Amino acid sequence: MIRGWTAVIVFTTLAVVTMIGVNVRMWRRMKAATAAAKAEAEREAIDAKEEPYSRSA
Repeated sequence: MIRGWTAVIVFTTLAVVTMIGVNVRMWRRMKAATAAAKAEAEREAIDAKEEPYSRSA
């Protein structure tokens, strides 16, 4: 069994590594979602230019 300062260091290191992993995963998801939203907005803008009338009217 790990005791004392060694346990503190080990658990702190594990917590930091876990948080870094979670943050990287969230950043990648956010980056992908932003790229998808930009592509969708670009597609909608192209579609709006091609149509002679607005769909919302």
